[in-house]
Amino acid sequence: MVGTRKFNEEKVLDIAVDVFSRKGFNATTMLDLAEETGVQRGSLYNAYQNKNVLFFKAFSHYTDNFLMFIEKELQNSDAKKAFTQLLKTVVERLCNDKEVRGCFSTRAIMEAAQKCPDIQLCLTRFLDGLEVIMKNRLEQAIKDKQFIGDAQATARYLVALTRGIAVIERVYNDKDRMTEVYQTALEYMPFKQVL
Repeated sequence: MVGTRKFNEEKVLDIAVDVFSRKGFNATTMLDLAEETGVQRGSLYNAYQNKNVLFFKAFSHYTDNFLMFIEKELQNSDAKKAFTQLLKTVVERLCNDKEVRGCFSTRAIMEAAQKCPDIQLCLTRFLDGLEVIMKNRLEQAIKDKQFIGDAQATARYLVALTRGIAVIERVYNDKDRMTEVYQTALEYMPFKQVL
């Protein structure tokens, strides 16, 4: 049947995220992607037209999964515990990256966004989505009388904090340093003690 993909797209996108993470956007070629995914280069071109489109699909796949992960991590009814668990898990995920690739979104921000407005737009949407999830959780914490700060400003701060932690991981690869950063940030945030 013409136009039917004969490969598992989710698996291809997972592998593409891995390749772009390791090699970077600029150094990755469609040949690299074909070799790593096991899908013929012509099939990749038929499915995605070019490297940029495949990158956008892979990035969207990655960010959708990451945003679902963030929402799940923020489910604890105690807001401070929820954000503590979230930041602890982010640090764990970065530290457990055996190939020291760092965060895919941060690497994309640092490399490709400056050169490609479309990638910058994808990153903006991702960071805005991350901010909305955190703002919503903080607004719930305000309603539950667990937080007395500005939800919007704090959400923006937390997004910047998560990106900063990802950069610290790339530079130092030091779990203790990253843990100290998020623990200090949480101590200064206006969470109220849950009784």
